[in-house]
Amino acid sequence: MRFYFIILLSLIIFSCKKKDIPTVLTPELTSALASMEVMEGFKIELFAAEPLIADPVAMEIDEGGNVYVVEMHGYPLDLGRSGIIKKLVDTNGDGQPDNYEIFADSLLLPTGIMRWKKGFIVTDAPDVLYLEDTDNDGKADVKETLITGFALSNPQHNLNSPSFGIDNWIYLGHESAITPFVHKEEFGDKGTNVKYNSDHSSSGLGINANGRMVRFKPDSHEMETLSGETQFGHTTDPWGHRIYTSNAHHLFHEALAAQYIEHNPHLLVPEATQNIPDHGDAAKIFPITENPNHQLLTDVGVITSSCGVTWYKGGIFGEPFDKVTFIAEPVHNLVHADIIVENGASFTAKRLLEGKDFLASKDPWSRPVNFYVGPDGALYVIDYYRQIIEHPEWMSEEVNQSGALYNGTDKGRIYRISPSQDNNSSQWMGKLTLGDISEKELVEMLDHPNDWYRRTAQRLLFHTNQSFPRKELEKLLTTAKHAEAKVPAMWLLHDKGYLSTASLIQLLHDATAGVRENALKVAEVNIRLGKLLTPELKESIFTLSNDTSPKVRYQLLCTTSFIEESDEIRNKILAKDHKDSWVAIASIAASAGKEEALLDYAIQSFSKHPSKAKSVFFANLGATIANTGNKNGLDKLIHYPQHEWWKEAALSGVSKLWQYKSPTISLTESDKLALLNMVNEEIQPSLGNTALQILASCGFPKDNATTNSIIKAEKILTNQKVDTLIRANAITLLSIYEPNKYKNQLLNIVEKEQATYLKIAALQALQKSPDETVSLSVINLFSGFNSKVKNEAIKLLISSTKFITLFLKAVENNQINKNELGWRHTVSLLNYYDEDIRNYARELFAVNEDRKAVLQEYLPAIDIIGNAQKGKVVFEQFCKSCHLAEGIEGIDFGPNLTTLKSRNPHSIITEIIHPNNSIADQYELWEVALKNGNKLSGIIEQDTPQQLVLKQMNGEKLVLQKENISKKTQSPYSAMPNGLENGINVDDMADL
Repeated sequence: MRFYFIILLSLIIFSCKKKDIPTVLTPELTSALASMEVMEGFKIELFAAEPLIADPVAMEIDEGGNVYVVEMHGYPLDLGRSGIIKKLVDTNGDGQPDNYEIFADSLLLPTGIMRWKKGFIVTDAPDVLYLEDTDNDGKADVKETLITGFALSNPQHNLNSPSFGIDNWIYLGHESAITPFVHKEEFGDKGTNVKYNSDHSSSGLGINANGRMVRFKPDSHEMETLSGETQFGHTTDPWGHRIYTSNAHHLFHEALAAQYIEHNPHLLVPEATQNIPDHGDAAKIFPITENPNHQLLTDVGVITSSCGVTWYKGGIFGEPFDKVTFIAEPVHNLVHADIIVENGASFTAKRLLEGKDFLASKDPWSRPVNFYVGPDGALYVIDYYRQIIEHPEWMSEEVNQSGALYNGTDKGRIYRISPSQDNNSSQWMGKLTLGDISEKELVEMLDHPNDWYRRTAQRLLFHTNQSFPRKELEKLLTTAKHAEAKVPAMWLLHDKGYLSTASLIQLLHDATAGVRENALKVAEVNIRLGKLLTPELKESIFTLSNDTSPKVRYQLLCTTSFIEESDEIRNKILAKDHKDSWVAIASIAASAGKEEALLDYAIQSFSKHPSKAKSVFFANLGATIANTGNKNGLDKLIHYPQHEWWKEAALSGVSKLWQYKSPTISLTESDKLALLNMVNEEIQPSLGNTALQILASCGFPKDNATTNSIIKAEKILTNQKVDTLIRANAITLLSIYEPNKYKNQLLNIVEKEQATYLKIAALQALQKSPDETVSLSVINLFSGFNSKVKNEAIKLLISSTKFITLFLKAVENNQINKNELGWRHTVSLLNYYDEDIRNYARELFAVNEDRKAVLQEYLPAIDIIGNAQKGKVVFEQFCKSCHLAEGIEGIDFGPNLTTLKSRNPHSIITEIIHPNNSIADQYELWEVALKNGNKLSGIIEQDTPQQLVLKQMNGEKLVLQKENISKKTQSPYSAMPNGLENGINVDDMADL
């Protein structure tokens, strides 16, 4: 029936092509307008609606004022190529569209449109298309695939939103492919090598561009990945700082660009973006919807479907809105707004309004998904208008089979928001002349207060060759009324080869920080292209180390990556701004090959007073030095005469690096001896422990010093008068040196010592050589341990596949109460990679794999009035080992369960009982095998050609270099396995 409906809809569309179909304010549309509440001081009007448009997701206005709307009819499951692009037409000159022409059809799931030359660039996974009407019949007769290879994933996650940047690149919204567990046939595509379709010599960007944002220049066939990713929509401030969005993470800033990360491949960076809202992820919002239509997995009352992020640059909302971003929240039928505040190298976002949102609708079918700032400065809100907006991948089967998935596919609205006193309607429609005016007049448009004119004029000038207005652009650099005009003028002159050194120097000293930043970026492009810096230009660049703007100083720091003899400048900025974590990490990125010199400076300049930020910096620097294979730099860490706090921090970075890859530097006997002395001196036990971890990777010195250390450690082992931390180091030393020799002594400590810390240290030591005797002994002692020691004992007992069966038998024989395992250990067993052990564990823990039957047993909890305080106890016992929630400190591994607080009880119970029913986006469980024999599991947070960021169940993020990974395998199961109900009765479930 669905496909017949689409055919029928298409016939209706084509039959209406030449007819006037004005948007009449029917009772339904009148009611829709009346249901909307907009911020005081603004008004909302209907611009276009059905039957003129349906299922709109994006729009573009060309230089003539012609409006093009992208309609995605196929969402959520239809791949029948029902996507359409319409040109809206105003036939009677009243500023309102009353007709349309089909510009393009037979698109798969189109997600964005951007004017380019005489046609349009359209995103329609797996392709980026160029469409043009060459015979002026109103319909595109050119359909060229520019780029291909993007994943055809869930439509919410496909590439989208092509946008022309102030630097003359085209930017594409994009993120990693989402793994479907239900609709695999439709959306299981992982993508291929993203490349230009016509350029067979191009190596491309890798499979699905490694899930990163992409920018490209069609004419020159340039194409690059960025360091960040976004779901649907992306935006910038007037100076090009990039802001992204994704579901509950409604605003994050790309703080460290890809070229700086790539400059130093030995620096392992876990992330390149900064979450900026001061009100957090899954932030509270204020819907006014009457009879909301929320589905089984809807997170109610918090941001959960953020999309269409847009920085307002229209110029008519008033100065306070010059730093405001809007996000659409279709699940809750509203638009949320934030004020963006400068914060060092990044930003902070604060709510525009307290206790309400910028726009909200009482209509449960109203689904704002995107925005467009028009030539009139108004904010156009694109309302997809559907009964159901959630994807079937994350909804109940009953709803999926109800026939309601496409209710509203014949509807759609675009609203116009402007200040209340604004009397201008859309009189620009079809009446603009930017395509006909002179190049000189286009330059004047760059100085317009509305970014639509600046962006459109820049694009048209970018395509100008023979009559390029060089002199007018150069003049604008000094005469512009609006500083924002100087940036496009600068980039246009640069890309056409006309930007003089004198002009660039002038721009580097401009009164506006954003102009100075972009001047640095232009200078950097030239440097990377091999152009020589004149002494005058270099001096002007370096002068910015004293700049009043933290962002200018930060950009200079990043740019020094490509400037020779810039160490002093880099150090100067680091000394001033090292408390900013992005400055600290960027200083290492910029110091590729010079990490040792950076270490010298850091020790000399800011090592006296420890802080968390400094410790992270030294750890990253130490790991990078080791990763480069810089023996001399490592020697400075090992042989530094004083045992300062920073030394431990730096060596801890080395230690952690070598846990997951073979040592990158061969240590001499002298090096090993120095590390051993850190243990022997007992001045700083934590430093001694770090030194021991390095020795575990590299081996002990072969002279008498090791023998003497062992003798000393043996004496300390049983001496209860010695400090606990020192005794713990002795335990670690002996277990590393000869793990089998001291089992009896270690077991004795486990049994008889009072100090929990020592018991745990002994159990950790015994993990290095587990055998049947050790396992059975620990099992026999288990009941006498406190909870912390029990947790470590379980780690030991399940650390070896060979002896894990002994542990499971102990559970089966009630020697160990299965309720004492804790959910994290239970998860490990129920998802164990060995099939026999996994099946044994599932049988032992009585996991009924008939989830529907189990669900029926627990549904009565919905009707029981639960006790929240008791529920908190249940949460802390079973949930916080993997999840965070409001007011409860847990582990940031699975989704933040604060988002569940307003879900209906049926939804919550379903997800607890049947976790494989729906796996949240980007929370798939992976098994990663390393070449050194270690096996890890967790959630992949980042996957690039060079490295993989794995978040483990304890919340720790590991940055692994791809060269050290032998295999990675996605688990077919959720990280939360079936069986949680075994520790929870129906009353507990009601409380939870």
